[in-house]
Amino acid sequence: MIKVRLTSKVLEQQLALNNNMKEIKGLTLSDSSTKSSASTIQYRITGELGAVFSMQIIDSSAQNKFYNFKTNTFTTAFISSNVLSNIEMSSGVYDGSISVPAAPSGNTYKFMVFADPHFNTKIAGNVSSNDYLLTKSTEQGSDVTVRFSTSTDQNATYLAGIGAFIGSTTGSSGSSANTEVAFTEEIEDSSGGGPGYKYTLPTAIYGNNFLDGLLQPVDDDFYTAVSTQTDGAGTNSSSMTVDSVDNLVVGMDLVSIVSSSDLEQTGSLGVLKYPAITAINLDTKTITLSTTPSWADDKVVVFRAYGSALMLESTGGLYEFDLMVVPVGGTSGDDRVRNWGSSRVNGAVSGSTSIAVDLHRGVSAGSKIIGVGVNSTDGANVITTVHASGTPIVVAGAQTLADNTFLYIYGSGWKAIIEGTITIKTFPNISTDVYYDVDRAFVLGTLE
Repeated sequence: MIKVRLTSKVLEQQLALNNNMKEIKGLTLSDSSTKSSASTIQYRITGELGAVFSMQIIDSSAQNKFYNFKTNTFTTAFISSNVLSNIEMSSGVYDGSISVPAAPSGNTYKFMVFADPHFNTKIAGNVSSNDYLLTKSTEQGSDVTVRFSTSTDQNATYLAGIGAFIGSTTGSSGSSANTEVAFTEEIEDSSGGGPGYKYTLPTAIYGNNFLDGLLQPVDDDFYTAVSTQTDGAGTNSSSMTVDSVDNLVVGMDLVSIVSSSDLEQTGSLGVLKYPAITAINLDTKTITLSTTPSWADDKVVVFRAYGSALMLESTGGLYEFDLMVVPVGGTSGDDRVRNWGSSRVNGAVSGSTSIAVDLHRGVSAGSKIIGVGVNSTDGANVITTVHASGTPIVVAGAQTLADNTFLYIYGSGWKAIIEGTITIKTFPNISTDVYYDVDRAFVLGTLE
């Protein structure tokens, strides 16, 4: 009985001692993630006046380095200056910072705050289950690479140069930047007698083909893509389960399903409407779509985030686009400026709307023929039909033309340059390819 009373008394005394202890109440870091470049991590420790703490910081790489508070570097040596020792809280807050080196492959830093009952201090129970240890970690992101390119959903045979990567740029993930990348890419129909591209007809003010301002690159023409695989099949369903929903966000478009003929895409090239993600269940990895395509199990699906807002939400990268599409002709000098399509009369024409032609590049219905002897009265020189083989072409009014007459084609061309700049305002969290979808600007010539 005496032993029991003594034990109870000791417990009561210990409980009273714990109740009178000063508390360390929290540890906060300046950010949950840190740039891969050399930078600073700020920390704040809160607690009651008179509470005493010590701290160590570990670089969790393979070497497990400790932060030296004297040299402000990480070291593998076990020395006293690797501990910030017995700091008494003279106010409710203790602020500090450490310097971390560049880590292109990323890193993790673990902050450990110790309380010692010898100094009548413990960790508050609502911030740690351990009365004498409080830990918190921060991730240092790795370097990421951003590349820029072009893409098309048209027949790439008619768009030589599409898909080349330009301006590969490396930076610290998530870091603010104003990195400007010069972008120049030439696209041409090199198919030999191909249809070329539709352009705006020359005017009295501007004597060459040009691309209408409404078709010039805008923010919503740029995208990043995310690929994953289906986890289970679906038939005319708006609910799709996938292997991973990483970097998928509401608003992204489903643009491709391998081996599926039911994609539920509508509209025409340049203004295609795709099934869009309307909801994502992160737990079940199930996405809800705006329409009901069909798919088989374990098939690759591709989603695109069009526009800078969705790209930012998907990958953390923020970009500004300042590109222009400029029709061009030959390779240099005046030939380059004269950007009209061309053709040649193949056999004399006498009072006919049908003209046999050869050696043509960039010929489309809706364009105009210009050349020696061409009748342009009341739009007689407007092309109404192009035979599928490329010859003959049919115009609105009768023409009388000599054999081998060279014809300029106004309103059509076979080449253009995409040029300008793309500015990386914030580097993404992962290496990313950014594409300019050219299908609004590069509209293939038509037969009628």
